Amino acid sequence: MNQAITSQALSFCPVIPAAGEPEGQIRDEEGNVWIQIKADHASDVSLIIYEQKFPFIKEEGIWKLKYPGKDGMTLVQLQIDGMDVLTPYLPICYGYSRPYNYVSIETEEEFYYLKNVPHGTVRQEYFYSDITGEWERCFVYTPAEYEECPEKRYPVLYLQHGHGENETGWIEEGKVHFIMDNLVQAKEARSFIIVMNNGMVQTKNAEGKRIVDHTIFPEYLIKDVIPYIEKKYRTIENKDGRAMAGLSMGSIQTSITAFEYPEYFSYIGLFSGFLRDFIQGDKIMDMIQRGKASDKHLRILDSKETFKNNFKIFFRAMGENDIFIQKFLEEDELLSKKDISCIRIIYEGGHDWNVWRRCIRDFAKLLF
Repeated sequence: MNQAITSQALSFCPVIPAAGEPEGQIRDEEGNVWIQIKADHASDVSLIIYEQKFPFIKEEGIWKLKYPGKDGMTLVQLQIDGMDVLTPYLPICYGYSRPYNYVSIETEEEFYYLKNVPHGTVRQEYFYSDITGEWERCFVYTPAEYEECPEKRYPVLYLQHGHGENETGWIEEGKVHFIMDNLVQAKEARSFIIVMNNGMVQTKNAEGKRIVDHTIFPEYLIKDVIPYIEKKYRTIENKDGRAMAGLSMGSIQTSITAFEYPEYFSYIGLFSGFLRDFIQGDKIMDMIQRGKASDKHLRILDSKETFKNNFKIFFRAMGENDIFIQKFLEEDELLSKKDISCIRIIYEGGHDWNVWRRCIRDFAKLLF
């Protein structure tokens, strides 16, 4: 199996089960994928996929489930006697605001696979933020040629994850580093730097409780992250050398940041993406009790010429079965009313990494 499939955040090599434990995921002679777990004292074992429950059957002491999912990557929740469990024998990522299991199956699409091409480097950077008052971390991808061309400067894509995820998402789930390596080798994309930050920005409320406030991100990116990156890396330090993109919540943060600070970015990508901030004031997604967002950043849409002069690429995409497809269609109407054009793609799939991988593949080809 390709290591782009088996590698995970905690182990690049496949995890070998302990003695007496079954492999978490196997494929039978007919090509069916089975999920397995040993739980000797359990009376019920199930797998939750997008809130749908799939019960296991017990055979010879092993609980087994013929996996109902399609090809690609899907986050899954194992339940044993009604309790959510994280198994070490399925891959682990960060999703739904905590470590989470997933199932990954090979597909006919190989654009995100680990291949025999020159590979870039993924670095972890730690820096103090004046905006959050905390030490922060970001991931930085530099292309394979970065070390070989010490005099060359590179454009930068600031790339964001979605709600409940963090800065590891685009590497561990998105495989963006492999996607870029393959695109550059095929001469389908330019070499550029990618910076991935935690958009679930943490702060403290009046009682000292730690909470998430996604609205802090634009100021954090502009005042802390970009100056840090441009001081440490060989970047092109102007508007035409910067792009910003994000998926879901990250697309909201992209819209707000790019529209409020158009002097910083020339390329925008909204993956499963939105113009309006519907997270602020939402009783489930927003940890702060406050009103709905004013969406004042959308004022830039009032002038077609201003918008066109500011942004060379405006990319919007969505899966045809995305749970938020109606919001996307409503924003189609808004852009049509404002006479704002964009590159618009509808992919097969839903609100998941299988779609977002395609988004970054196609967006990257348009950059710089």
